[in-house]
Amino acid sequence: MATITRPARVTPAEALAVATTLALPALVQGVVMPRPRMVRLAVLTGADRHAIGLLGRLRTAYGGGPLLVRAAGRHVLLPLASQDVRAVLEDRAFTPAGRLQRGSLAHFQPDGVLITAEPGLRERRRELNERVLSADFTPYARIVEEEAATLPRSGVLTWPRFHAAHRRIVRRVVLGDGARGDVTLSGQLDRLRRDANWAGLRGRRTDVRGAFQRRLDRHLARAEPGSLAGVLAGTRAGPDVHAEGQVPHWLYSFDGGAAVSFRALALLASHGGVPGRDHLRAAVLESVRLWPTTPAILRDLTGPARWDLPEGTTAVIYCPYVNRAEPGDSYRPELWLGGGGDAWAGVPFGAGFAGCAGAELLLFTSATLLGALLRERSVTPSVTLEDPVPVTLDHFRLSFAVKAADR
Repeated sequence: MATITRPARVTPAEALAVATTLALPALVQGVVMPRPRMVRLAVLTGADRHAIGLLGRLRTAYGGGPLLVRAAGRHVLLPLASQDVRAVLEDRAFTPAGRLQRGSLAHFQPDGVLITAEPGLRERRRELNERVLSADFTPYARIVEEEAATLPRSGVLTWPRFHAAHRRIVRRVVLGDGARGDVTLSGQLDRLRRDANWAGLRGRRTDVRGAFQRRLDRHLARAEPGSLAGVLAGTRAGPDVHAEGQVPHWLYSFDGGAAVSFRALALLASHGGVPGRDHLRAAVLESVRLWPTTPAILRDLTGPARWDLPEGTTAVIYCPYVNRAEPGDSYRPELWLGGGGDAWAGVPFGAGFAGCAGAELLLFTSATLLGALLRERSVTPSVTLEDPVPVTLDHFRLSFAVKAADR
């Protein structure tokens, strides 16, 4: 790809501000496994709001183009405008299998497609993920409905209660009904994810990783019909693809759907009405746009790109900024219903060749769960999300007053 321009280089003082205002709070909150106390602190201090404000000021000061930041001995590219964000995500010169990603995710999914750097193998693993994760969703509706029925029809719906039900959905969808009660498996993955927050600064827990893998292998060996494990067992793949090695990422990514759904429930309850399925889906997408589960998308430069960049540059797409900068801070379901025209709606599930392969599955299960909840209940959130909605929403402290819906 021909080089067409050079990004603007920020000053050392501005680079320090980026490091302390963007990078440090994101790392403290937990990139792979959120830390509840640190999330609460971020809300109280307005960390995300300050980061968004800083990037907005820098974008104005430097004319709107991408910025080049020198921090901790590395060059970081910050694309801020929608066309530049798209350019990074669509350019294969920027790989998702960067140093930091490998150091983090290899704690629990060393064979995952996202951190596979080898060309050819990465494409074969991606193809497998797409085939399995886009299979018929019909069997999963029953699972979601059954778990939704376990949630209270009166009283208070808290995050721990909701998260536990959502994790049962995840285990059943991914591994089958036989994994419904296997909270140990989820706990082992949590422990590995907490280590992954430290990337390569913390050694690998081979004992926990081995115990997790043995448990996971027993579930996969059943290959239950009506589960992703069943679909995976019937999908041909070469031995180098390591098909079973993709499953930890499904469990990890799917678990993020709990926070997405809980926040979407607050959006729907705050804006009234009994939505149809399309609106439920739009609410989920707005939840991810407004409060990304992944604070930043990282891509490492591996070859010539459209900008003149130093070797080893890392592109950082700061999702809280890029998802709001152009669409705004209001709840806008029309962006996903055809009423938004060609308006930029951010990158709630990434984009390009490494976009989330399971996005449609998560949207289906989340919308089904929200529909099941609202069909028989009226809910009132502990925080009313009036426009403009807050930059940070602490789902750990969010709750709902629940009563049976009027018939």
